[in-house]
Amino acid sequence: MKYFTILIFFLLSSYAYAGHSRDGASCVDDLVHYQNMEGKRTDAPLFAESQKWRDKAVEMNVGRDIEKCEEYLEEALRMIRKSGGEYPTE
Repeated sequence: MKYFTILIFFLLSSYAYAGHSRDGASCVDDLVHYQNMEGKRTDAPLFAESQKWRDKAVEMNVGRDIEKCEEYLEEALRMIRKSGGEYPTE
């Protein structure tokens, strides 16, 4: 019973971080979201371009320009996000 109580405590006190939150005053959530999508969207026409935008975002994050980081990552995500079943082409 003791171990069961400890297990329940850890399950209730932990949380899953999927990286889908937005505008959290941190670019890390957006980076995680991109990472989660990246491997699934290699067939997107703008995939290589989205990686360049992701790299720019990482540079901004290192420089602590969170607003630019989020802006660049949103553009990178837009390029690999399907809208209406189709990828953007520009």
